[in-house]
Amino acid sequence: MRCFVVVLLCLIGYAWSESCTNSATDCTHTSCTDGWEMHCVDAVCTCTQSNNMKCTTLQDCLDLTTWDCPANRRHCIDNMCRCTRF
Repeated sequence: MRCFVVVLLCLIGYAWSESCTNSATDCTHTSCTDGWEMHCVDAVCTCTQSNNMKCTTLQDCLDLTTWDCPANRRHCIDNMCRCTRF
């Protein structure tokens, strides 16, 4: 029964999480710490950190070998490689 309650609460939290199409206008309830910027990634308000490397595709970011960001957190946003927080 406790497992059911936990799962139900997680689903409710997911449903209430802030979704977006534009990070400038849709992410009013999400905040990022210093050095991180707000972006809309897969319709979810997400804090990202840039490494100042330009990109045109995700592969450009995946090919970086000196960047301390796991591959599953790398994104090419606004032609800059960015690392998501989660």
